[in-house]
Amino acid sequence: MFILGVFRYILDMDTNKSAFSRFFVTASAAISLTAVRAVAGPLVNQLGFAPDAEKIVVYPGSDANGLEVRDLNGKKVLKLDAPMVYEWDYSGEEVQTFDISAVKAPGTYRLFRGGEYVGSPIVVGKDVYGALVRASLKWFYFQRAGMALEPQYAGKWVRAAGHRDDKVIVYGSDKATGGKGAGKTIRSDRGWYDAGDYGKYIVNSGITVFTLLEIYEHFPQYMDTLRWNIPREFPKYPELLEEIRYNLDWMLTMQAGDGGVYHKVSTLKFCGSVLPEDDTAPRYAIIKNVTATLDFAGVMAQASVVYRKFDKAYADRMLKAAESAYAWAKKHPQQFYKQPADANTGSYAPGNEDGKDEFRWAAAELYRAKVSAGAKGDKASAAYLKDLKENPFTANGAWWGDVNMLAAFRVALDSAVFEKEQVDGAKKVVMNEADNLRAVGDTSAYRLPAFPWSWNWGSNSAMANNGIVLVHAYLLTGDRSYLDGAQQCLDYLLGKNPMDITYVTGFGYRSPRNPHHRPSESDMVDDPVPGMLVGGPHLGKQDINLDGNESWKCPNYAAADKPALAYIDNRCSYATNEVAINWNAPLAYLSAALEAIYSK
Repeated sequence: MFILGVFRYILDMDTNKSAFSRFFVTASAAISLTAVRAVAGPLVNQLGFAPDAEKIVVYPGSDANGLEVRDLNGKKVLKLDAPMVYEWDYSGEEVQTFDISAVKAPGTYRLFRGGEYVGSPIVVGKDVYGALVRASLKWFYFQRAGMALEPQYAGKWVRAAGHRDDKVIVYGSDKATGGKGAGKTIRSDRGWYDAGDYGKYIVNSGITVFTLLEIYEHFPQYMDTLRWNIPREFPKYPELLEEIRYNLDWMLTMQAGDGGVYHKVSTLKFCGSVLPEDDTAPRYAIIKNVTATLDFAGVMAQASVVYRKFDKAYADRMLKAAESAYAWAKKHPQQFYKQPADANTGSYAPGNEDGKDEFRWAAAELYRAKVSAGAKGDKASAAYLKDLKENPFTANGAWWGDVNMLAAFRVALDSAVFEKEQVDGAKKVVMNEADNLRAVGDTSAYRLPAFPWSWNWGSNSAMANNGIVLVHAYLLTGDRSYLDGAQQCLDYLLGKNPMDITYVTGFGYRSPRNPHHRPSESDMVDDPVPGMLVGGPHLGKQDINLDGNESWKCPNYAAADKPALAYIDNRCSYATNEVAINWNAPLAYLSAALEAIYSK
């Protein structure tokens, strides 16, 4: 198998000047991956496996030869006969699937077929995902708004501060947006840039922060010791909570005095490929609405529980803000976000919004937060529990447009806090979704737990979120088959896919080089910031120059009309190659969960 080039690269230096992470990256910035896989050979997680993990190798085509696994001394450790050939509808390929899980001894192994060495070495050992976890979390530092990225933390990806947002115009208060020109402003500093652009969005921050907080809630011992070199303002916090606070502080600025929360801070139009300091157009806090307000309430309530043992004053502040937001939402249950005609940045407003999922999640988080704060018996707590009882769970997956599953996660895994009826309902939702995913994965040629609707915008985040559902099922039951399914989701993201690519910048022997990400496009550094999960393949074709009249769009990378092949590593592809905070968060959770569970 031809390897595009491998060398060792030091991502970052900690404060003691020792290398904290090394990983494989492709050697040439000129490489551009198209919808056609460049190599034919075994497809496998390019980072490796924990000794006890399920280990699947997918081989495209049909071959009568079996597969041998040998150590570096040439000793045969496993021999498998050729399996049956299956077709994978999402790529149109015939493939054979080999299970090499019997290889458990730590070490580096090679695959042989027909007596010939194929593919690249496979690593089995501890901490195979540690560098990935750290880089996927470190990326949030690179997304910080209003802060200069300094060389001791950012390495070669240094940049000046942009978007200090100390005077953000409230939309509609100036002449440019149809107001009277009073120019009412708020201070809305800090926070993370949402994606490849420079907006800051409450709705997407909601599910992102939830997912990151879940990492700490589920694996505190693992996260307490993990370091990835970020500036410290609150040394008493674990590093993960330090990073999350940078965005929580921004979210708090978005709440108006009446409790309602603005939807986003952005310019009216997307800027070009410029660095943050060069994007100087006026920025606006745009329209209070019920979904943003409830997402805010849910996150602040959850965060108040997590931060309470480290910073009671901050936890109390967040809980108070959450209660105020929920009260506003109860008074304005139909005030949904409608994108203004002159605001062309992200809307984060699904067309079928009814607010029930946001109310469900916020009520669950607020009830738990009140119990955690010692106020289980007060009037507000009773009201949150009543609202939760009257708004039963639905069988929907998790994404920013439907946060029902976030509520189910909370109630199912915090069973001591909630009443049995609610706990049973939540567990049923989580386990039904997990069982459906497991069933699909067991019958898939690629062993991938994915539904047809997983192949949408941000398909890679869908795969990661599917993995999170399966991890939750494992935490509820202890059944390793769910963990195996989660492993397959991560394997897909890290190379066991028809593109033979890790969809994470800087990792594996073949990874994206040209993400749709304005800082990476404009920083004059060949290597993209490591640890970014790109959106992934799908057939939406939103960024393809189909009529030949939009030269700035992409060539037709979806010509094969197969969703798993519809991807291009090109900056033009905002539909398949953009990055986003709500995509990196599930990657971080999934890789951290598997690392923490298998390292016990």
